[in-house]
Amino acid sequence: MKEYKILVVSDSHGRYGNLQRAIERELPFDVLVHCGDVVGDIALATGENPPYEVRVVKGNCDFGGSFPEEEEFKVGFCNLWVTHGNRYNVKYEMELSTLKKAAKGKRADIVLFGHTHCQEMKMDDENNILLLNPGSIGESRFGNGYGTYATIKITEDYEIFPEMKQI
Repeated sequence: MKEYKILVVSDSHGRYGNLQRAIERELPFDVLVHCGDVVGDIALATGENPPYEVRVVKGNCDFGGSFPEEEEFKVGFCNLWVTHGNRYNVKYEMELSTLKKAAKGKRADIVLFGHTHCQEMKMDDENNILLLNPGSIGESRFGNGYGTYATIKITEDYEIFPEMKQI
C-alpha cells in the first residue's frame, strides 16, 4: 500500500538549523511544505536538488522573492491548501472561521497555515477539513527555545495521520 509523508514547517525567519535537523530526522518524505516567513532562501536548508518536492508560500515577513501567496495541490487523495494565515485572521479568531470558510470554498481536505508560531490542529467536523499549524520551526511563541513542526502521513486507504513534533 502506498503511503505519502509530508513534512510541514512554518516561520523559520532565516534560522535554518532547526529546519535542517527536521529534514534529516524525517527523511525520507515526499513533500516539504513551508507555510511562510522563510525570510531568505529555502535552498540554504534543502540544498539545490532535494529528493522531495518543495512547496513554499509567502508570509508577511517575506518581502520580495517569488513565493506564491497560496498553494493548492494534491497528495494522494487529499486536496491541500497552504496559506501563511495572516490574510485569514488566524491570530485573532479562536474558531478560525475565516480560514474554514475559505477552505470550504477551495474544497480542501487539509489546510496548512502558520503565522501564530503556535502549534494547532483542529478538525472542522462540519466540512471534514483538517486545519494544521505546525508552529514555528525557528522558535515557538512559548519561549522554550524549541522549534516545532508537523508530519502528515496519507494512505491509499483514505486515512490521514497528522503528528505534531518539536526539535
